[in-house]
Amino acid sequence: MVRAALLIVSVAAYDEFPTFAQWAANYDKVYDGDEAEVREAIFNTNIEEIKAHNAKGLSWSMGVNQFTDLTEDEFIATFTGEKPVDDFPHVAGDADVTEVPDEIDWTTRGTVNEITDQGSCGSCWAFSATATLESSYQLATGNLYKLAEQQLVDCDKRNSGCNGGSRDTGLMYWENGACSRASYPYKATGGSCRASSCTKQVPAGAVTGVVDVQTRSPSALKTAVAGRPVSISVNAGKLKAYANGVVHNDCNSMSHNHAIVTVGYGSDNGDDYFKVRNSWGTSWGEAGYIRLAQQGGTYGTACMLGSAPSYPKISAEVTV
Repeated sequence: MVRAALLIVSVAAYDEFPTFAQWAANYDKVYDGDEAEVREAIFNTNIEEIKAHNAKGLSWSMGVNQFTDLTEDEFIATFTGEKPVDDFPHVAGDADVTEVPDEIDWTTRGTVNEITDQGSCGSCWAFSATATLESSYQLATGNLYKLAEQQLVDCDKRNSGCNGGSRDTGLMYWENGACSRASYPYKATGGSCRASSCTKQVPAGAVTGVVDVQTRSPSALKTAVAGRPVSISVNAGKLKAYANGVVHNDCNSMSHNHAIVTVGYGSDNGDDYFKVRNSWGTSWGEAGYIRLAQQGGTYGTACMLGSAPSYPKISAEVTV
């Protein structure tokens, strides 16, 4: 049992599931006083849930990760952060893609950066907006830049930094131009806006609006993703322990709390899925990615169609 902040445990080889002490050492978790006992109890409850899920032999598996000592409510409060707004000016119309291939994966085409980690900050909205801009700008110009999520956290005053925000207003903020991540590093906490002193890699005016995929259907989303990665929102509560496979989690409400990016789609032995890029680091899911079934109730798997998918409109003046 982990009881003190300075306890050091060597990680020994273990079977399918680690003990709490082994897990804590592996993820560099330390606790003060009685907090260790609280976390161990939650950990053990989560392990039992994971075992019960995996015993069903479904299309996807759960596993331990950096979130296994958290309740679902704690997890959502700290590691999500999508808060949509209703009064946002969107560009009307669905994606203008005429040819939709059977499958596509933008991560293999030099269009998607490496997986990032938002940390203990409700900035998923900023990560989704930033990653979507990176990919759209690459497709327009041939240049894949790593842009500054921290710029949105600090400077987008329509949103609330680590206390949450809207991926759409984040995309609209990029009309002001986007700094490089190297010149404006991510801190996982809010700070003063430094957009005037950073290195701009996407100039002001390159983004001219936000395009909604107004038809909320799997086929409409596929059409949009055939043209570029697309920002979406999901209900992340049941995804905390995702390890691998194609998730089937029907949603019949518009509930969502986490912004991510759809980077492709395909089929796994007839099980059609969307490939989605997350912002919880590479120790979660399939090296930071998750596959969500294309069909899943009225509002899609994990409520992925509960709000309109979107992407930035790039000015023709900056295209290759």
